[in-house]
Amino acid sequence: MIRVVIVDGFSSGKFLARELYDYGCVLLHVSSDPDIHEYYYKNFDYTIYSAFLTCQDYAETCQKISMFSPHYIIAGAESGVLLSDELNRHFALGFSNDYNHSHARRNKYDMIQAISSAGLAAAKQLKTQEWMAAEWWIKHHNLFPVVLKPLASAGSDGVFICHNLTEAKAAFAQILGSHSKLNIVNKQVLIQEYLDGVEYVVNMVSLQGKTRVTEVVRYTKVRLESGRILYDIDDILDESFTHYWTLVDYTRQAIAALGIHNGPSHAEVMLTAQGPKLVEVAARTDGILRPEISARTTQLGQISATVMAITEPERFLALTESPAPYQLLNHSYNVCLINTHEGIFHQQDFVTELQKLASFSQAVFYIDDGQSIGVTQDVFSQPGTIYLVHSSKDVLRRDYRTIRQLEKQGIYLKNSG
Repeated sequence: MIRVVIVDGFSSGKFLARELYDYGCVLLHVSSDPDIHEYYYKNFDYTIYSAFLTCQDYAETCQKISMFSPHYIIAGAESGVLLSDELNRHFALGFSNDYNHSHARRNKYDMIQAISSAGLAAAKQLKTQEWMAAEWWIKHHNLFPVVLKPLASAGSDGVFICHNLTEAKAAFAQILGSHSKLNIVNKQVLIQEYLDGVEYVVNMVSLQGKTRVTEVVRYTKVRLESGRILYDIDDILDESFTHYWTLVDYTRQAIAALGIHNGPSHAEVMLTAQGPKLVEVAARTDGILRPEISARTTQLGQISATVMAITEPERFLALTESPAPYQLLNHSYNVCLINTHEGIFHQQDFVTELQKLASFSQAVFYIDDGQSIGVTQDVFSQPGTIYLVHSSKDVLRRDYRTIRQLEKQGIYLKNSG
């Protein structure tokens, strides 16, 4: 029986854990911190784990894990990546990544430095805790717009796009000293060249340094007046997309430079006029994925491919040797909700209308019925994701427009008064 430790089995890690459990694996959950944001415990399934630990003392945690005799230790969410690396090193397990690059897989400054050192194109950047240094660097490079963000965060948490020094100074002050949603104090601010282009996701799963591409996705994002970024649409692509192999080849080099040899990787890559440039890579599964959606689109999504790499390694390695990429059974849009008015959340009328859409597949809400809801300000206040799947892109576009129109009408809101 395969014994797997999952560090912070949140986000899409919940579904990874579920598939491992369904396969027959015995699971131990480790929370990397006692103060993990409650956002991550939404819909967490406690029943699939044989035991739970919270890492407050590293030596004690290792002692308790040793009694479990793990075969695998994996991160379920971004917050678990560093501890997962530490534990893999401690227990000398084979399904692990290069420990010497562990910090670079979490720290966005070191990440870009690492791929630049490997000869890959990347953004200009600076990290500092002093606004004067940031101001000089921005003026010296004449980089507007410019991106300011934490050194370690998830998604677009704390990411600002600034068009002048006033905006940049305000963003700098807001980031420095604040806590990220990963409960990390932002002791420095990362300032980066704004990459002008279209952003893509390249998801892979690796085993012994051999990779399988599971998703290539085109992002559409919305920029607020505050400079913050919201997710709008995730649009799954296949080999017929002109730049598919350009993105895949670049990403393979990037994850190799960061020492990712085993397990999932979730890369965000900007395709600029000069070619692909990395936004960031995470050594975990893509947070928006749902196995049932993957089954209807790519057939084998990143979550199931990760499970296969653990439970059926020979079968997975055979897949990595196949030159044929995945073929889409259907197209899909993951539509991220953007709320524009305050009120009380009620999903019933919205779900009724969604079920009338030809492409509607699934609705996932991050807020409960009857709960107060504010205007969406960042990725963590987006109230949900609607998964659309259909053979026709035209149908997806039509249904997407309907969803946005329903939102404008406040269909999932009831007046708080």
